[in-house]
Amino acid sequence: MSIKFVFADARIWRYVLRSLADYMETVGIRIHPSEGVRIKAMDPSHIMLIDFYIPVSAFEEYNVEKETTLLINLENASKILRRASKSDKLMVLSDSSKLVLGFISKGGTLRSFTTPLLSGSYEEVPELSLEFQVQAKILGATLSSALSILEDVGDVLKFKVSKDGLSLIASSDLGEVEFIFSIMTGTLMDYQIAESFNEFTNIYTMEYMSILTPLSRLSEVATIRLGQDMPCEVELEMIAGARLKFYVAPRVE
Repeated sequence: MSIKFVFADARIWRYVLRSLADYMETVGIRIHPSEGVRIKAMDPSHIMLIDFYIPVSAFEEYNVEKETTLLINLENASKILRRASKSDKLMVLSDSSKLVLGFISKGGTLRSFTTPLLSGSYEEVPELSLEFQVQAKILGATLSSALSILEDVGDVLKFKVSKDGLSLIASSDLGEVEFIFSIMTGTLMDYQIAESFNEFTNIYTMEYMSILTPLSRLSEVATIRLGQDMPCEVELEMIAGARLKFYVAPRVE
């Protein structure tokens, strides 16, 4: 079995695997000849889930003979991916015993690093089926900018949701910071609420929400989906059709 694919932005992989490495030791990369690449993992406490998907059409080069799952050590892989620079492409090679991660610079220079694959099985995370009451679309850079400020303020992030838009709020002993997003102010691209909608406020742990700060900066559009006392879903539209869905469970006060 041989695998080779090239993706345009190595930094996306860097941030996804780094986020997972903070909470778990291993992850399975599912690779399919016609469906593309998918990394889906949940932290051991079942608070956060990341679903990262790249269709075949998003790759500059994609040679996969049959469906397989590569089981990798996250700490080792994330240490290698830290070496990726802003303009690097990512090349992935595997022969079922080892994983080669290569960075291709703008000038075509290749730097490659090898790490062993792990043996054993990988338990698939089941699909989620959630019915949300609110959907808000926002520029990825706008969400990233807000989170970068809020994460320095407090340990929790509040989503205050009204019929006109939503607010992201963090507070500490020194005060409170609030970002208000709405169609009227031009800070939301789209905003939809269910017919039975009532205003609500959900609270999430900032440690998990801050995972989105670097990832949303690399996305064009972020779609936030919420329901009262429900997990928050944030879907990021990445380069060339790649997509990342992030879920985090609400805090119970």
